[in-house]
Amino acid sequence: MLPETAKPYLIRAIYDWCLAEGHTPHILAAVDQPGVRVPTGYAKDNRITLNLSPRSVQNLELGLDRVRFAARFGASTSQVELPLAGILAIFAAETHEGIVFGDPNVATTPQPTVEAAPVADEDDTLPEPSSSSADAALDQGETPPADDEGKSHLRLVD
Repeated sequence: MLPETAKPYLIRAIYDWCLAEGHTPHILAAVDQPGVRVPTGYAKDNRITLNLSPRSVQNLELGLDRVRFAARFGASTSQVELPLAGILAIFAAETHEGIVFGDPNVATTPQPTVEAAPVADEDDTLPEPSSSSADAALDQGETPPADDEGKSHLRLVD
């Protein structure tokens, strides 16, 4: 997982890259996060995409704890404030290349646990694997015959 301390630097890097490449930097933000200030009526599904191009914003601050700027929405200028926790992605509008940081409202999916197979005691013997005709042909270095069922002739070798 990305350390939270890297996020402001990555935002700045993608922003600078967008401008250097002639692309339009956009930020996707979650408006339901604490401290997010955006004009009402522009969000959809608690998300808002904001154009950060120098022609679209004034007084842009890409800080260590938040992104701040002024922008026109409709006929009026509004102050926008986005704490880093509310920023979901920064990307180039033209190519959609950038970084997705993840949704703070979605819990991370726990990784599945793998249970170990039971270990045989010294007295226990494991059954020998059965050998099919295809396996026997492979053991002798021959190519297995093709069958019509489309089954694989690969086998796991320990």
